Amino acid sequence: MYQKTVLPNGIRVVTEHLPHVRSVSLGIWFETGSRDEDMNQRGYSHLIEHLVFKGTRRYTARDIAEIMDTSGGHLNAFTGKEHTCYYARILDEHFSQAADILTEMLLHSTFDAREIQKERGVILEEIKMYEDTPDEMVHDLFCEALWPNHALGMNILGTRESISGVGRSELLEFVRSYYSADRLVIAAAGNIDHQQVVDEVAGALDSLNHQSPKTREAPKTQAGQTIVKTKDTEQVHLCVGGPGLSRNDERKYALYILDTITGGGMSSRLFQELREERGLVYSTFSYHSSYADTGSFTLYAGFSPEHYQQVLDVIRQELQSLAREPIGDKELERAKSQLKGSLMLSLESTTNRMTRLARGEMSFGKLHGPDEIAEAVDAVTKEELFALSQELFAKDNLTLAAIGPMNQSQEGFQTWQKIV
Repeated sequence: MYQKTVLPNGIRVVTEHLPHVRSVSLGIWFETGSRDEDMNQRGYSHLIEHLVFKGTRRYTARDIAEIMDTSGGHLNAFTGKEHTCYYARILDEHFSQAADILTEMLLHSTFDAREIQKERGVILEEIKMYEDTPDEMVHDLFCEALWPNHALGMNILGTRESISGVGRSELLEFVRSYYSADRLVIAAAGNIDHQQVVDEVAGALDSLNHQSPKTREAPKTQAGQTIVKTKDTEQVHLCVGGPGLSRNDERKYALYILDTITGGGMSSRLFQELREERGLVYSTFSYHSSYADTGSFTLYAGFSPEHYQQVLDVIRQELQSLAREPIGDKELERAKSQLKGSLMLSLESTTNRMTRLARGEMSFGKLHGPDEIAEAVDAVTKEELFALSQELFAKDNLTLAAIGPMNQSQEGFQTWQKIV
């Protein structure tokens, strides 16, 4: 059963009671992320996420780890571009303990100077690891090409300079400014009572600042760009795509289906043609990212440098095919069934249900139930998909980012340009 409460201070509490399970997933979500950072604040949200685990007025970092391990639970967090989530998955009998730890972390972390210094080192190592992972880094390079000089185009980790230079006072000021009650969504799914979540979690967080700055500058999308980063790697890592849809766009279900058809599984066009038919890649897929006022649609492939012409030709052919003629009935129905099946299977996880609750509240102010989503997916027509394909895959929209052993002076660099 889905329930929602909005407190006078702006905190939103959404829960789903599942009496047949023994676990609870609790998430504390702030509508604050790397997008809210100025250029000189890059990485602050992610560093703060690390630091809240490093000790509070009542718990040391070791206490937090031992209590959660003893209860058999799991405690973690992640930072996105428009939100940050702190969450726990525990047995229902340990809910109060986990709720106490999470609220204590978010209200009374000490931000000890010694811990800040240590965590700077941890994140600087994370940045180095990231730079050694081109199949991850290329996705940020694609965003940089699409949204240059905007926070959405920057990676979440920050830079060596921004992380090395930040002090305790700057971090605390960022927390005071952006980790506020009106940006807070508390979501819980499992064997838990809604009022208990309101009382024990929302009540404890009542002392947060009640309002924060809401201004976010919309990015200026620069489609049709190409960025190639030379790196001595065994593979070329390639992203091709362009502007997508914002999360409030009514065509989002058509986008989900188009994503599934393009590169969303083993039967997708990219996987079948690049891997199964030609053996050119091990990994290829597509995905979409939707934000409050913009979005992106991206195709990825990793392949040997000598195959780049063939891979680009296949990608170009598949995108042109989708934009040239409507898909067939069989392919459409297969994609719809795949989407609906994935949704239903995901509902077996309390963590997935908790995440759906929070994202639904932050994006739409309500939860779209599985039957409602299935009906919306079934309602998408071939004509709607065709129109969206023509828009997203227009030649002038296509942006390309690549990391691998090539540069602009090499013969063949112009081949990269041919797709855009």
